[in-house]
Amino acid sequence: MNSGDPFDREVRRTLDAMAGEPAPERLVARVAAIPHQEPVMQTFRSRLRLGTLRPGAGFGGLAVALAIVVAAVIVRPAIQAPGGPGSSLNATVPSASAPSTGAPPSAVSSPSAPAASPSAASPSAASPSAASPSAASPSAAPAAIGFAPVSVTFISTDAGWALGSVPCGSTRCAAIERTKDGGRTWAPAPAPKTAVVPGIGLPASAGAGIGRLRFATANDGWAFGPDLWATHDGGASWTRASVPGLPAGSVMVALETANGSVHAAFYDGAQDFGIAVSPVGSDAWSVSPLRLPVGAGPVPAVQLVLSGNTGWLLQNDRTVVNGAHLAGGVWRTWMPPCADVVGPAAIAASSPTDLVAACDVGSWSSPQGGHLFVSRDGGTAFTETGGRVPVALGSEVAMADTSTIVVSGSNSTGSVLAGTFDGGQTWSVVLQEGSGPLGLVPDVRLAELGFTTPTQGVVVASLVSGSGQLLMTRDGGHTWSAVTF
Repeated sequence: MNSGDPFDREVRRTLDAMAGEPAPERLVARVAAIPHQEPVMQTFRSRLRLGTLRPGAGFGGLAVALAIVVAAVIVRPAIQAPGGPGSSLNATVPSASAPSTGAPPSAVSSPSAPAASPSAASPSAASPSAASPSAASPSAAPAAIGFAPVSVTFISTDAGWALGSVPCGSTRCAAIERTKDGGRTWAPAPAPKTAVVPGIGLPASAGAGIGRLRFATANDGWAFGPDLWATHDGGASWTRASVPGLPAGSVMVALETANGSVHAAFYDGAQDFGIAVSPVGSDAWSVSPLRLPVGAGPVPAVQLVLSGNTGWLLQNDRTVVNGAHLAGGVWRTWMPPCADVVGPAAIAASSPTDLVAACDVGSWSSPQGGHLFVSRDGGTAFTETGGRVPVALGSEVAMADTSTIVVSGSNSTGSVLAGTFDGGQTWSVVLQEGSGPLGLVPDVRLAELGFTTPTQGVVVASLVSGSGQLLMTRDGGHTWSAVTF
């Protein structure tokens, strides 16, 4: 370089001034992202048409200066301590071979959430592995950012879906995660474009949204409460469902599927609950003529349970109010268990004939705690079994078989699951949420408790704040482990 050339001297002064200052982070990232393979460089040269330029002192000085600047920018971060200011070594690049459950939560957003444009410093912008075919495969898809589950549904030991929400601007949007290996790994799936409500029931009728998810087959699913959405292509697309004959202002409060049919309980806006039915493969809904009057309490709620071609609906409004029974394809009125105990009840079934009811006896009179009642004739008669359940009952009960029954509840340390493995004769706490994944907090609600098989079950632990955690058991309810999305 000619030291007498004014351009050369100006470049040297500029470089001397830059040498004492750290390179800007955005420049470090952009330089680090420049490919170094020969084919890319060849394209770069061709694009600049360097062969047509006449080499002279000015161009030669510029080329050398550019080389020095690039070298200074690349070498300076490399000699800093890892994690130091301005270092690009802080970024963690997810391994393409690692399971999706181990990927950093910030690696990618859910398709249902607005996609953030990758910055120059992000791993996806600079890492060769981010563009590899294996990194983009469904089995390696990272989970959604900030996914908080509220509902879960399985159609087999392996195939399941979880409904939740993700940050979406200043609010939260609906998101769905899908598993094909029994909950060990999950990948984002399309979700209805609506809000997720914190709970379902009559309070949810004040606004639009969904709070629960159910699938009957790999293709047919429904998101509901208070609205109703349906998919018949495996969740690739969702449409707002319309139920002919439903009164204006009706809201969906429960939905289950069995034996090729989907049954949905709704509040009709006129102080009654009703039931709509459709084949799972279509939206051919029909409304049952049966109506269940709403109780006199402030917060009526219904529970819908199906097993084979049989089903039960129970309404609580502080106490057990009324119910309905499905037999021969027709819903009729039914006298549910614990209608005389002055407290609420929760029911579960493991077969069309085996049914249990966990009842909070005397809750609104002389409290006597939780008791278990069993029916072996499909709900015609119930008999109390065992002693008192050793926790204050919640609103959930699940029945894996006639011996294994799990209830939600609470004790002095927080929310718990209590289980019996001898049909209610003895009980033990199988999950103590105070020492679980959400920590010792007073407002954990355990919901969506159920068994897919006699050994595999689920429960969602959610907070009033909206955050939550899905837990699963694979040993028939004895132990429960948190699921990583």
